Amino acid sequence: MRQGLFVVGAVDYIDHDPSSTTSRSSFHGTGISITQFPTANNLGVEIEPVTTVASQQIVLPPSYSIVPAVALNQSKAEVPPKTCSDVSSNLLEDATKKEMLWLKSSMELLSYLFNDYKPLTWASYHAHLQPPVTDPPSTISAMLPLFPDKADSPAMIKHAMDILKDVTSFLHPGQMPVMACDCPIFAKAKFIQWTWPATYGESELLVMFGGLHLEMGMWNMLGDYLASSGWTTALTDAGIATAGTADSFLKSSHLTRTRHAHQITCVALYKLQCQAFELLGDGVCFEQWKKEMITRSPTFQYWNTILSLEELVLVFVRTHREKKFSLYVEAVESIVGYFFAFDHYNYARWVSVHISDMSSLSASFRQEFQNNWVVSKTQHRFSSIPIDQAHEQHNAVVKGKGGIIGLTENPAALQRWLICGPELARCISEFESEIEHASYSSSQLHHEEGLTAQTSSSRSTLWWM
Repeated sequence: MRQGLFVVGAVDYIDHDPSSTTSRSSFHGTGISITQFPTANNLGVEIEPVTTVASQQIVLPPSYSIVPAVALNQSKAEVPPKTCSDVSSNLLEDATKKEMLWLKSSMELLSYLFNDYKPLTWASYHAHLQPPVTDPPSTISAMLPLFPDKADSPAMIKHAMDILKDVTSFLHPGQMPVMACDCPIFAKAKFIQWTWPATYGESELLVMFGGLHLEMGMWNMLGDYLASSGWTTALTDAGIATAGTADSFLKSSHLTRTRHAHQITCVALYKLQCQAFELLGDGVCFEQWKKEMITRSPTFQYWNTILSLEELVLVFVRTHREKKFSLYVEAVESIVGYFFAFDHYNYARWVSVHISDMSSLSASFRQEFQNNWVVSKTQHRFSSIPIDQAHEQHNAVVKGKGGIIGLTENPAALQRWLICGPELARCISEFESEIEHASYSSSQLHHEEGLTAQTSSSRSTLWWM
């Protein structure tokens, strides 16, 4: 970590659910990660490392390791009034038009012999339009020592807020702390803010939805709409996925595969619309024909709504990849109504609060925050990720290939892992970074801009159509 750089934090579960019937215990702890954003003009100030002797015992301070008890009465919380700025603009309309341009480009390229200069996939198309990366330093991130307490308990959430406030005050004095989390933690964190506004209020600390969990919620909502529609059967018959994998797309069990399936669906639906328009257009323009078909055919209206929703979610994903905060707020605001429509009441309720928080940021903080709200771990274009996704990647490194198998039944070993696990993961990450730096390539291409990814996507789409 370095001083003088913008700081954001993330709080989430770190779990171990034993699969063996002979296991006697599971683990549901809490992980806190810190991310900083150096720039070419501000690399931060290095902090002197702590030096110890071999015989010295290192003990975490009680202010960190002890989680104070908290009594949170959610029924008595008072929501403070706030003034939200108007976020309406043409950003979302322009972004949706770009998705249509991708669909049109994909239609033209499906019958071509692909090469690196003809991007077909969604990511390669938009990455191809991005300007060169001019601010090369990657973000700096690390995990703090873990906690055995459950992440969704009010005591643990309040303690995590205190830790993030102390870390931010030390590393970047004067900055408002930022905490990214998923829906259950976000809900209780907001009640804490409303219960103790003087210490944890919305002017003292920013709590935000994690983009990764929000995207998964969006695909889950769309999966509910697609249930019993024959979509999973079509994916299976086309050879895109097995029956079990296709069913998992309805709940976004594997986010990357789910997103890829919906991208293929977008292209296939647009192709079918174009074919129907050629047969039934009768001399009217495409948009006018779609409006007429929506009023005449419930089936057409249903699949057109699916296509529109998929485009909106892809726009939401693109806001993180392209670091467009204003478009992010607009995209979330356009989608939140569907959470109400499909009775996802937790997301409907708390995403609305999240929109209110993002729309009421002070001008000075928003100016700095909108440049530091996503994580860029590499110099490849169109590759920025949400804060909570970077946190999940840290969790995977800390747990290792075997997870924490065998540690949950040994309290002493578990305690050592809670403290040393993040530090060992940091050493491994630094070693890997040095290796990558030694073999650094100046290419900033996205990994889907190659021939293999485009050919594979082409084959899947053509099989379905």
